[in-house]
Amino acid sequence: MNKRLLMYAALLAVAFVGWSGSAQADAPTPATDEEIKELIAKAGNAEDYKGQSLLYILDEDDVYVQDSGLATTESCKIIKILTEAGIKAHAVLRMDYDPDTRRVVFKRVRIHRKDGSIEDVPLSTVVTQPTEQYAIYWGGLQHLLPIPRLAVGDTIEIKTSKIGFNIAYLSDSGGLHSMAGAENLLPPMEGHWYEVMLFQTSHPILQKRYSVHMPKDMPVQYEVYNGMLKTSLWFDDDNHVYTFSAEAIEPIKSEPRMVARDDCVPKVVLATVPDWETKSRWFYEVNKDQFEVTPEIQAKVDELTRDLPDMETKIRKLNNWVADNIRYYGTSRGPCEGFTLHTGEETFRDRGGVCKDKAGMLVTMMRALGCEVYPALTMAGSRVERIPADQFNHTVTVQRMDDGSFRILDPTWIPQSREVWSSREALQGLVYGTPEGEDLTLSPYYSPEYNSMKFKTTSQIDADGSLSIEINGELKGYCCTYMRRNMGRHPSPEHKAALERALNIAANAKLLDFSFTDPFDYSEDSKVMLEAEADGYAAGKGEVRMFHLPMMSHPLEKFLIPDFSYSVAKDERQYGMRMRATRGVLYEEKIELPSGWKVTHLPEKKTIKSGSADLTFEAKADGPLITYTFAFDVKNHVIPPEDYPDYKKAIETMNELSKEWVVCTVN
Repeated sequence: MNKRLLMYAALLAVAFVGWSGSAQADAPTPATDEEIKELIAKAGNAEDYKGQSLLYILDEDDVYVQDSGLATTESCKIIKILTEAGIKAHAVLRMDYDPDTRRVVFKRVRIHRKDGSIEDVPLSTVVTQPTEQYAIYWGGLQHLLPIPRLAVGDTIEIKTSKIGFNIAYLSDSGGLHSMAGAENLLPPMEGHWYEVMLFQTSHPILQKRYSVHMPKDMPVQYEVYNGMLKTSLWFDDDNHVYTFSAEAIEPIKSEPRMVARDDCVPKVVLATVPDWETKSRWFYEVNKDQFEVTPEIQAKVDELTRDLPDMETKIRKLNNWVADNIRYYGTSRGPCEGFTLHTGEETFRDRGGVCKDKAGMLVTMMRALGCEVYPALTMAGSRVERIPADQFNHTVTVQRMDDGSFRILDPTWIPQSREVWSSREALQGLVYGTPEGEDLTLSPYYSPEYNSMKFKTTSQIDADGSLSIEINGELKGYCCTYMRRNMGRHPSPEHKAALERALNIAANAKLLDFSFTDPFDYSEDSKVMLEAEADGYAAGKGEVRMFHLPMMSHPLEKFLIPDFSYSVAKDERQYGMRMRATRGVLYEEKIELPSGWKVTHLPEKKTIKSGSADLTFEAKADGPLITYTFAFDVKNHVIPPEDYPDYKKAIETMNELSKEWVVCTVN
C-alpha cells in the first residue's frame, strides 16, 4: 500500500472525522464544510502520491429511496489536483444523462485553493447540450461546467443531485428530493430499487461512503463482492440507513486484457427485488404484447423457410436473416427505452434496432413458425451476481425446447456467422423472460473443439532453397466466424491482397492461388485453401541449409488467433486474462526436401498440460520427408490467475518453436 495511504489509515484509527468515527452515535451524515476543510488539510501533497494525477479525498453518496422505487442521490466529491494532467482533466466538468429517465444538477462547485482561499464556481455558466451519439440515438444530454484554471495543489469540491432510476442498458444512481420535471419519472419496475456501486478506481481514494436511506417497509438484499467493506445498518424515524464504506483505497493496477473491472474491484450489489424469478416474470409482462405476427411478417417467414427441410434449418435461416438484414442502430421510443423491446412490426418496418429489437424481431419470426420463444437479459463481458439487481447490457432470444430446456440465439452477434449464439460469451449470466419466471442461469461452455482450426499442409523446398506450400484449413465456431468477417469486410478485388498480408510465412511470400467459403453461405463450416511460394526460404549455402517450420509462423494468425499474440510479459497476474474464445488449433504438415538433403536437427518433442492450455508438438524425419504435428488447446475463455503461469509457458513454447531451425546437410 502507498505509504501515505498507510499513514492516513493509521490516523483514522485514532482520530475520526464525521461519518467515519467510532465515537459516532447516529447514522452517517454528509460531511460538513468544517469537516471538508479538515479532510483537505490532512490529505497530503503530490509528493506523497507519486505517479498519480488526482487524489479523491472524499467520495460520498446518500441515496434516498421512495416507496415507488424512484431515488435521489446526493453526491459530494472532494478531489485534489496532483499534476498538470489532473488540471487538464478538470478544465470542464461533465454530467451525461438521459432526460427520459433522470434529472441531474450541479448543486455546488467550489475550488479550495492551495493558499487556503475558497472560490465558488458560478453555476450559471453550465451549458446543456446533446451528447455525442453513434449508432444509438436515444436523446442523451450533458451538462458542461467550465472550471477556472486550477493549479497543482488545488482541491475541487463537487456536489451534485440526481433523481431518476436505473434501467437495463443504462447506468447510474437514481430518489426523494424534488427536482424540476421529476414528477414525470416512473421506475420501470414500480416499487423496486437496485444499485451496483464500485469502490475502487484508477485513482487513490482516502474515504468513500455509500449510504442508502430505505423506507422501513421496503426490505433490500445486498452482498459485497471482490473484497471487504465496512458496513452498518441504522434506524431513523422513517428509514433504514444502509452504509458501506472504505478508507485508504489504492488505485486498481490494470493488467493487459484483464476481465471487466466489475469482476475485480470491491463492490456492493443491492436490490429490493426478491429473486430472479420475479425479474423474469416482470420482463415477460412488459414485453408480452411486442411480438404480434403481422401478415407482412408471416409472408416473409413463409418466403424464407418455404423450401427448407426441417425446423432446425428454418430457425437458423431466420436467425441469420435478422442478423444480416436488421441493421444495428437505436432510436428512442421515450421513457420505456432500455427495457421494452420495440414491436416486431416496428423493427420489420424500420429494418433496424439495437440488440433488444433484433432479439424481438427473431422472437416474432420464430413465433410465426410456431416455436415457443422469449427475450432474455444478459451481461456481455462480466458476471451477473446472485443479488437480483439489473446487471445487464444485452438482450438475446431463447427457445424452449420440447424437453423443457432452453437454448440461446443471438441475431446481434451472428452477422456472417454459423453460430446461433456467441461462443465468445461462454458461462455468461442470463435471465429468461418467461410467464412462470426463471432463475439466473449461465450460457454453455464451449470446448476447444467447438472453436477449432485444423490445417493440413504440404510443403516442398527446392534445391535453391525456395518454398512451395499448399495449406488446406477447416474452421469451426469462432474461427469460422472470424474468417468470414475478415473476408466479408473486404470487397472481392481486395481478397488476394488481404490474404497475402495475413499469410505470415515469410516477408517475401507470394500468394499464388486461394479459395474460401462464401461468408454468406451458412450451409457448412468454412474452408480455406492457400497456395504460396517464397524464394530463398532455406538459408545457408555449401553443406548446410536451415529453415523454420512453415506452419509454426501461424498463417492467417490475424484472421483466426490474434489473441495468441497477447502479451505474456508478466510472470504473474492478479486478475483473469480474457481471451476471445476457447480455441483448438491443429497443424499437420509434410515437408518434402530435395534429394541429397539430410536432416541433422529437428525441434524436440514438447508437451504441456495445464488447467487452461494444452500444447503438444512432435516432429519426425524419414529420409527426404519431414512430418510434424502441433496442437494447442485454449480450454478457458478467461485464463484464471492461478493458471496463467502455465498458459504463459505454453505460449512461450509455441513462440520458441516458430524460431527454431531445422538443420540439414547437403551431400
